Amino acid sequence: MMPSDHSVVTESTRVYAGVRTRELSVDGAGPTVVLLHGYCDSADTWRGVLNRLAAAGRRAVAVDLPGFGLADPRAPGPLTPQFDAFAEALIAAHGPVVLMGNSLGAATALHAAARDRVGRIRALVTLDEPLLARHWAARLVRRREYRRFFDLTTVLPVPDRVVRWVVALGVSKVIYGPGYSADPEFVATAVRSVPNMAAAAARGRDAIRYAREHPSGHGDLTVSCPVVVVHGGKDRIIPVAASRELHALLPGSEFAVLPTAGHCPQLDEPDNVTRLLLGVLARTGDHEQAG
Repeated sequence: MMPSDHSVVTESTRVYAGVRTRELSVDGAGPTVVLLHGYCDSADTWRGVLNRLAAAGRRAVAVDLPGFGLADPRAPGPLTPQFDAFAEALIAAHGPVVLMGNSLGAATALHAAARDRVGRIRALVTLDEPLLARHWAARLVRRREYRRFFDLTTVLPVPDRVVRWVVALGVSKVIYGPGYSADPEFVATAVRSVPNMAAAAARGRDAIRYAREHPSGHGDLTVSCPVVVVHGGKDRIIPVAASRELHALLPGSEFAVLPTAGHCPQLDEPDNVTRLLLGVLARTGDHEQAG
């Protein structure tokens, strides 16, 4: 039986690159597994994986990225440099690390791995990486006109309770794969992060800003560490083709599809996600003792 979350996961406050944030961690042998969540998500998305890594005796941390969860708000200006600086400080504090990221977290992890010249990143696992998506939704959000839609929604008189209902429904029906039951506690954290129309519009505008910072995906991409590219086969947001293209861009990378998982495989299939991680950790050959 899996140990209780509250008995094994430690919650603390840390500062990385000047950003005060919440960190969830479990102790064990290294290298440290660093888990980066997706857009409009939080460290809570990794609780199932953290529990399973703890049971396997592996050290891991998950953090709220800048502007999400309980982290400090993002600063004005481009978003990508802020996420990159935060990840750089996080890796420096915990290295050597094995990185796993979902969606925005996967893109951020890729940037970090491409910058790594000293071997602090032993391996990288991406879940449903978004920047190589070429489907209609990806093309739409890169259009300037679409940003104006969120400017308009800011002034719409939508009651807060309706916004919260839509967010809860969206998490349950869009983020999870078909047939999976949404965790009520996780849905509640998502609703708290988007409590009203102003918050929803701000999230939408920033999502478009981030997409427009990467009009052609990643550009030239060279990653020296082992990479496993994973995608949920039932992802309703980012098609599997995006991860297939990423796999093709990274010679020597491995590719896996979790056939029934949605956009956040760590929520739908924490056992399989942890199994993939443990396989990667075993191949690193690094078995530091717990601190």
